[in-house]
Amino acid sequence: MLSHSSALHILGILLLVSACAIGMSSCSKSNKDVNSAASAKVKLNVLKMDTSDLDKEEFDLNEDGVIDQVRYLARGSQGAEDELRYVTHDINFDGVIDITEFYEKGEHTRDEIDLDYDGICDLIVKYKNGLVYSKEYSLDFEGNRHGIQIFNEKGQRISIQRDTDGDGRLDTIESYEPDAEEPSKVSKMEYVPDDA
Repeated sequence: MLSHSSALHILGILLLVSACAIGMSSCSKSNKDVNSAASAKVKLNVLKMDTSDLDKEEFDLNEDGVIDQVRYLARGSQGAEDELRYVTHDINFDGVIDITEFYEKGEHTRDEIDLDYDGICDLIVKYKNGLVYSKEYSLDFEGNRHGIQIFNEKGQRISIQRDTDGDGRLDTIESYEPDAEEPSKVSKMEYVPDDA
């Protein structure tokens, strides 16, 4: 049976997915731009899980006999606490992972999210100190990177880096005052950040 805190966590993830999808709608391009970007080679930077030597706890949230959530833990030794490393979620109960959460030293650091349930990551959310730091997204739902939203230490969006010409490289940066809807400055980028 699912604990109350796990149910609240899944509800929070569902709300995050909805908010991210709404937040990205303002970033959409024309069909021509999206089709051009779909042929680009730069994909979202998806991480692989290293589950070797980790224990796992499996949950059937809707009690249909299929596992919907898996928690991967490094078991503590000599009285140390267990350390959560990954949590995978099948939120639409189709047997395919839709969200993977990453943890480092007990801190939630990253989510990889499949927004349209096709098995391809469309959104990567990174966290610092419990707040969203960046959102890397694919508008074509094929995993091709189209932009990165950056947030300040209060979780307020301060910039968007975009691929405006569909070549797979981020080329434009929009700067925002915290919580502003419209950019205060738009400029060309001459490089693709390594830490994006």
